[in-house]
Amino acid sequence: MRDRLRLLFIYTKLLLPYWDKSLVSLLSVGILVIFGMANPLITKVLIDYAYPNKDLLLLSFLILFRILIFVFDTIFSDISSYMDTFIHQTLSIDLRNTFFTKLLRLPLGFHYEKQVGDLMVRVTDDIDVIVDSVAELIPVVIKTLLQLASLLVICLMIDWNLTLLALVGIPIYFIQTKFFSQRFEDVQTKSQKKESEIYTFYQEKMSNVKTIKSFNQEIYEAGRLIDKLKGMFTLVRENLFLGLVNSFFDSTLITVWTSFLAWFAGYRVITGQITIGEVMAILVYLGQIHQPIMDFGALYKAVNRSFVSIKRVNDVLEEKPELYKDSHTFVLFQIEGKIKFEKVSFKYPNSDEYTLKDVSLLANPGEITAVCGASGAGKSTIIDLILRFIEPTEGDIFIDTYNLKQVSLMTLRANISIVSQDVIIFSGTVRENLQYGRKEIDEAKMIQAAKEADIHDFIMGLANGYDTQIGEGGVGLSGGQRQRLSIARALYRDVKILVMDEATSALDSVTEAKIFENLKAGVKNRTLILITHRPSTLKIADNIYVVSDNAISESGSFEELLSLKGDFYKFYQAQLQENDQELAETIELIRFKKKIAKEKQEKEMAKKALKLSALEKKVLRMYYDENKTYDKISQELRMPPYEVSLIRKSAQDKLDRTKELEIE
Repeated sequence: MRDRLRLLFIYTKLLLPYWDKSLVSLLSVGILVIFGMANPLITKVLIDYAYPNKDLLLLSFLILFRILIFVFDTIFSDISSYMDTFIHQTLSIDLRNTFFTKLLRLPLGFHYEKQVGDLMVRVTDDIDVIVDSVAELIPVVIKTLLQLASLLVICLMIDWNLTLLALVGIPIYFIQTKFFSQRFEDVQTKSQKKESEIYTFYQEKMSNVKTIKSFNQEIYEAGRLIDKLKGMFTLVRENLFLGLVNSFFDSTLITVWTSFLAWFAGYRVITGQITIGEVMAILVYLGQIHQPIMDFGALYKAVNRSFVSIKRVNDVLEEKPELYKDSHTFVLFQIEGKIKFEKVSFKYPNSDEYTLKDVSLLANPGEITAVCGASGAGKSTIIDLILRFIEPTEGDIFIDTYNLKQVSLMTLRANISIVSQDVIIFSGTVRENLQYGRKEIDEAKMIQAAKEADIHDFIMGLANGYDTQIGEGGVGLSGGQRQRLSIARALYRDVKILVMDEATSALDSVTEAKIFENLKAGVKNRTLILITHRPSTLKIADNIYVVSDNAISESGSFEELLSLKGDFYKFYQAQLQENDQELAETIELIRFKKKIAKEKQEKEMAKKALKLSALEKKVLRMYYDENKTYDKISQELRMPPYEVSLIRKSAQDKLDRTKELEIE
């Protein structure tokens, strides 16, 4: 009981920001209660004085007064209803916003454990139940207490015997109310659980319509839904049956109770103890007592049922969120983007087996670092660790010189873009999807990112270009188009660290090669980490880490790993299904290409070193084109003739060496 009162107090405090509107509503309710007290007294005066005495003036005054009461009653009733509706809707928005914000701040482990349908029920139905109960709690309690106090005082003044007798039924009513409220709560618990299952079923099946259709399972899934709905219908019938039985007991109690009071009142009139007008007034007042008691009983049942929803919502709100803003952590502004793992191990809390064991790796800025291995080896876990979706069980991870445990989550993720294999495209325009996660809008950079991802031409071919609407999940786009759009979105963020997890799995080899050629050209200013099993992707990596049996078994360049003939060799051979001779030829070809590329680079550097200066060009032009002597040139340039001779000779030697390099 103490926990329930604590929870009820916590959620009732949500009304505090609306105290002014609540006060207006309560004042209106108070005025309505006062007006409600007047009508029975008017009836008493009419019967006991106006009618017997044929007093037309008193009759007219009382009827006019009743009309005025009706007008004011309508006005204040509307004011109270408006304020209550405003509070109800605003409180609903605030609570949903708080709940949704908390959901987004909770770690991924929480979301992996919870079903989407269950969370949907909590943020919709459960919050509706809480808001209904909390918003009505204080007004109904105050109104009930005010009505009861006023009515009892008036009734006791008219006839205390009849009033005290009327109060005998109240304890009986609350006993049966408590009995039924517990059973309503039990049914509510089962109903919320069953409704969560149905929401989850809807969400799962509607997200996988293509799979259902491809396996011809439409009728089967419809049958499963019918079974779940029948289970829900059983609970609805149980709730309806309880409601009918409860209503029967309520009606029976009220009927017997009021009938006995009517008899006793008639008895007192016949014996001359009270007047007919007093009987009429007190019966109306006692009838009014019945309504607030019924309201209070209904509220009690509703609040009891709402504890099911309060607990479900509170379970989420009390979860420990990720610390996005922590005064004890470093804030990353300008970083190089170096990622370093030092003997990192990870296992899930409820597991004895390590997903990663003793992993050490280094991803340098300006380089492409690839991680490959069989499915389930732990590649994606490395990404989750970098983004701190999970924390290492052992070891440390560094970004530049900062330990990730000491880095602000918000600024860490602000410096990382990720392209996942499971591409997520939001409903909205192409432009809105590309700008997701970037605050500053830069049209030129957005278009450049789209070009690097080889998606710009496709976008421009759409009906409205970048402002074309795309459906939820990218409906209407192919898998490759969704992946390229996702790559463009990551590039447009223009951050120091880019992580690509099987980001080109749906692309053809030509498009993939074009995208990676663009990425390689722009990798000088960022750290690029590739999680992949595609040999064509691995070839462009500067360094490759092979994950085997949840640990790093090998690392090195592409040709170095092939030369080792270890895990990477077997992995590569399995991917391409090549024999040893073919792989040997592949290694030789790679080495030859690297040698050619190195020689070409050396020639380019040599040519750059042999580039003529402006003075050398000027001396050559004057000597050869204008046929001027050393003396003439020295006079114009104001330098000794022997220096002119040395400059011309140096320039001529550079030209001759450049020609030799071109011939080679």
